Amino acid sequence: MINLREGSTRVVASDAQEMGGMIDRALLQQMRLATSFIEASQESKLAMPMTQAALQSLAEGLTCLVEGRAKMSNSVREMTKILKHSNLRETSFGCPTGPWTAIADVTEPVAC
Repeated sequence: MINLREGSTRVVASDAQEMGGMIDRALLQQMRLATSFIEASQESKLAMPMTQAALQSLAEGLTCLVEGRAKMSNSVREMTKILKHSNLRETSFGCPTGPWTAIADVTEPVAC
């Protein structure tokens, strides 16, 4: 059995919760930026070729954030697996913000 210290594990859980919210807020802000850029471009009657590079960069940034969110979700799943095989198996640390712990490959899903 894996022996974890409760205090350290609580810090990890808190950091995971905070990170989940931060990633989602970054996604929202990136989407707002893209929306406001398109609106400003339309108001200024800018031709599509003038705005394409900026819009493409915004879209690529959004894709990177979504990919990072998936990787964060996977890392939380892996940390949850470790917890489930530890002395703190029965201890609840709360779920990270969002559906981070919907774990299909762990025998006992974490209920939020």
